[in-house]
Amino acid sequence: MATKRIVLLIAITALLIAATAAPALALLANGQAAPNFQLTDLSGTSHTLSQYRGKVVVIDFFGYACTACQDDAKNTLVPLYNTYYKNDPNVQFLGVEIAGGSISDDQGFVQATGASWPILSGGSSVGSAYGVASTPTVYVISPAGNVASSSVYPTNAATLKSTIDALEPAPVHLFAQGTDQALWSKYQSGSGWSGWQSLSGSLTSSPAATSPGSGLIDVFARGTDGALWSRTTTNNGATWNAWNPLGGQIPVGTGPAACSWGPGRLDVFVQGTDGALWHKWYTGTSWSGWESLGGSLTSSPAATSPGSGLIDVFARGTDGALWYKDWNSAAWSSWNPLGGQLPAGTGPAASS
Repeated sequence: MATKRIVLLIAITALLIAATAAPALALLANGQAAPNFQLTDLSGTSHTLSQYRGKVVVIDFFGYACTACQDDAKNTLVPLYNTYYKNDPNVQFLGVEIAGGSISDDQGFVQATGASWPILSGGSSVGSAYGVASTPTVYVISPAGNVASSSVYPTNAATLKSTIDALEPAPVHLFAQGTDQALWSKYQSGSGWSGWQSLSGSLTSSPAATSPGSGLIDVFARGTDGALWSRTTTNNGATWNAWNPLGGQIPVGTGPAACSWGPGRLDVFVQGTDGALWHKWYTGTSWSGWESLGGSLTSSPAATSPGSGLIDVFARGTDGALWYKDWNSAAWSSWNPLGGQLPAGTGPAASS
């Protein structure tokens, strides 16, 4: 009997030693280089993490039969992806299955969740390299290839979006009136310049554009009726809302200026038919009426915001010199001369 006890104690001791010696999986620390990998998607195409260098990469480590994984993908990741990143060339979503499922199993996961990003099979060793101890686990990898964040179920959509947006290089959007009078656009991202895209409309002035927040762009121009018109996007130009009339009357040969001094805020300026500067603003929920700021302009205005609640507006005066006035978050200054001589028919530009 004593011999059996001794054998049992030895066995228990051996198990305890083995359990102590086995290292517990731990998620990779933020800032650490993300391990490269090569896996194949459901169509047989090979993917490596390194091929997406320069993009923000979101990796969803999942198990094909994991109920929480299906819930997380269907109700959080898929809506976030479809709304903001499906057409974003700077963001790449990947799914990595780590439970040893077959191609058929992984296809079932796609059907159950609606995930439309590449689903990579046979990723158990990759999951181990990333310290994944439970599924789902979501990693965000920076454009430089480093871990930016990691999280376990349930994924917080707002936190994930803010992490992606903070890492994503902001694209440069250009707008111009085409020879067909329509608004045309192209943008520069991490993958270079896009082609030109027609945004329709019948412009009778150069456009003005500003951004009141991440992914938001508002473009303004004079229409064929002489009034101010605008068109907006909420997803970095993936889709655009219809043209919207904002009223007013802008003289032929002039166009609007626009700036934003805070989230959701828009300020638009035009030369009125009386030669004065006129102002209209959006509070984030509604547009104001038109407000006259006086002056005698002989050009289209230019506007910029050097800080929260601050605006500077510039224009050519009747003396050919540059003039400006500013908003200090409480009141408008008087018009002030800045000298110089601007040729007739031209106007200033400004930035901050």
